[in-house]
Amino acid sequence: MPGLVRGDFVFTLALWVAVFSVTAAIIAVPAVPLKTRYSAGLAAVAYLYLYAELSRLRRVVPGRRVLLTVADAAVVITLGQLSVPYVGYAHLLVFFVAARIATRFRDPRVLPAGLMLLIPFDLPAAVSSLTRVLDAFAVLMVMLIVQHLQATSLEAQARLERQTWLAALFSALARARDEETVFSQLAALAAPLSPGCGWVFWTRETASDEFRAVRWSGLRSGERPVVNFSPGLAADRSDAVLITGPLPGTTTGAATLIHPVVVDGAVAALVTVGADAETFDTGTRGLIRAVAKETAVALTRLQAVDDQQARRLAMEQANRLAGLAAAHAGDQAAALDALLPALTGLLRTDSIHLEWVDGDQVELVVGSQDPLASLTPESLPLAGTRTADALAQGRMLREAITGRRPEDMFCVPAGLRHMAVVPLRCAGVDGTLQVARHDVRGYSTADTLVLELLAERMALLFAAGLASGQAPSRQRFGVPA
Repeated sequence: MPGLVRGDFVFTLALWVAVFSVTAAIIAVPAVPLKTRYSAGLAAVAYLYLYAELSRLRRVVPGRRVLLTVADAAVVITLGQLSVPYVGYAHLLVFFVAARIATRFRDPRVLPAGLMLLIPFDLPAAVSSLTRVLDAFAVLMVMLIVQHLQATSLEAQARLERQTWLAALFSALARARDEETVFSQLAALAAPLSPGCGWVFWTRETASDEFRAVRWSGLRSGERPVVNFSPGLAADRSDAVLITGPLPGTTTGAATLIHPVVVDGAVAALVTVGADAETFDTGTRGLIRAVAKETAVALTRLQAVDDQQARRLAMEQANRLAGLAAAHAGDQAAALDALLPALTGLLRTDSIHLEWVDGDQVELVVGSQDPLASLTPESLPLAGTRTADALAQGRMLREAITGRRPEDMFCVPAGLRHMAVVPLRCAGVDGTLQVARHDVRGYSTADTLVLELLAERMALLFAAGLASGQAPSRQRFGVPA
């Protein structure tokens, strides 16, 4: 039924049946003058011929819709003038043609045309004013109801298609195995959700507030967005922002809706849509919000998978490094010498040493092959050191070597530029594992994960190599005084 209402075939068929039924009734009545019967028959044949000829033409006929509407109105008016004195139900033709006009022109401005069709039926007949008013009211109601049914059906169809595309998009995102696939599916399936809109999807650059365009769809031919984009977002990072102007770098849309994709409290990507300002009604905003949320779910899932894979890889690397030092559990300096070449190749590390807290002092353990071997003192005051900060905060520190820390008095002469400090506890003694590199670039999250796992294993390894009951001193850790 909704399919019949959306189209105009059923209304055209109903009008044809009504026209030829009234024509047959006029021709079949012997009391009707011959001239009238011939006129009704010729009008019906001409009406049928016009429809048949227009349907046979393959080329586009300018004004075809208007021409057919004029033909519908002309045959109804002609039959109305001819049949009113002889066929009582001929005035029903008005309702059929009114419904047909309402389906062909879905605009309330065609309502007066339906009223004008009543003139050949009501004026010549001796009908009361009340009958004319009721006929006019009925014609208006028929046209309004038909237009409402069609609008409702079309809206429901559009909503159904949108939900179908949305379900397909969500299913594709759920099956995506990497970010590239996520954004590819968004570009392929998001455009049908809102025809006429341009979509651009952005991913956030690492350690930056800029976003890079990765996929887009619905843009005009030959257009592409700018490479980097730094929008101003709302105070609540999950809220959308509507700005005046087209999508960045394009001429698509008079306004642009920017919807952040929030993953773990941080904006990881952007969904931007360009269209006319009136396009962004409540329904369209809700649709874009659903796309952004589902994208966030997909990216969160992929991030969890990546984290698991990264942790598994980090554990393998940390186990391999700890294996290199296992033979030197009782000699920490030798263990550090065994680790340094492997750390150099794996993490671009040029130096590694240990610092152990002994009262208000920090004792240092450095391998003989380390660049710091000839520069480090036996101990330092604990205050102000990276060890003190790392233990106080209970987490890893990553910072540049600027010459402001006590350790920098020997790190700077060695040419070290960046350091990572990992807290550890061995046999009841607090300390840190510190690695440094000549490169100014800092250690990545993946690097620090390896170092944290390595520190856990080194603490267990050194604890196993210690003799019970020794005091927390350099001798305790296998370093000659």
